[in-house]
Amino acid sequence: MSWTYSGDPATSDRDAVRFWVGDVDTTRELLSDQEIDFLLTSPYDSVLLVAAQCAEVLAGRYAGEVSVSTDGTSVATSELQNKYEQLATSLRDQYKESGAGLPFDSSSMWPDAHDPSIKPLNFGVGFMDNAWAGSQSYGDYHPSEDPTYPEGAVQ
Repeated sequence: MSWTYSGDPATSDRDAVRFWVGDVDTTRELLSDQEIDFLLTSPYDSVLLVAAQCAEVLAGRYAGEVSVSTDGTSVATSELQNKYEQLATSLRDQYKESGAGLPFDSSSMWPDAHDPSIKPLNFGVGFMDNAWAGSQSYGDYHPSEDPTYPEGAVQ
């Protein structure tokens, strides 16, 4: 397994993930290149989401750790799990705030509310071929409501 970091997160997605997770110290390698590459091939559409998933993986690695205290010295490795879980939540929140990957909201273009003041349109093939033939109702339309029809013409 290899570990590489160029120092510039803009050079590759792998370096960007390492930057967001904080895995940039060569003396303390947390995730291998292969592990990050595996998560980059996942269906996530953002480096931030992949970094959040990496933080979850690291939280899982530290889940079994316990805090040790002897002779006035304490090592609280169990807190690393909570810190990486908080990091994952923070990265997901940053992703949501950026607005990336959100679906297009078309509700303002086509409101679902029905306006009762607008009479439904009545269209049909041959609808106006013979208007005097009687009821040609398509929906709630009735020719007697039309003021241009002479009285008594439609029954």
